Amino acid sequence: MHKLIIFFFRQDFNQQGWQKFMGLAEKMPGLRRETVSDMDEFVFGNAGRGYAKIHEFYFDSRKALNTALQSKEGQVAGAWLQEFTSKHFTMIIAKHEEALPEEFVQ
Repeated sequence: MHKLIIFFFRQDFNQQGWQKFMGLAEKMPGLRRETVSDMDEFVFGNAGRGYAKIHEFYFDSRKALNTALQSKEGQVAGAWLQEFTSKHFTMIIAKHEEALPEEFVQ
């Protein structure tokens, strides 16, 4: 599984713009799941102190993620993301793996 992760900065965050972005991005083909995290407390380090929200989009594979980004829906969502944030966001792609408690190393 791969995910697209977007970090939204606090000073530039626009709730109405983000809600419109969500509606556009949720139309991307192959999207399996999404999660949203509102920053509660920054515990250590300097890099993320200005973040307000983290939005994650999950896809079955890197190929599926790439297809979504290149789709009409992905292009429209990406254009709106850049417009409503004035290009003030951080975006990364990550391979995502999960382990259940019975799989933890003892």
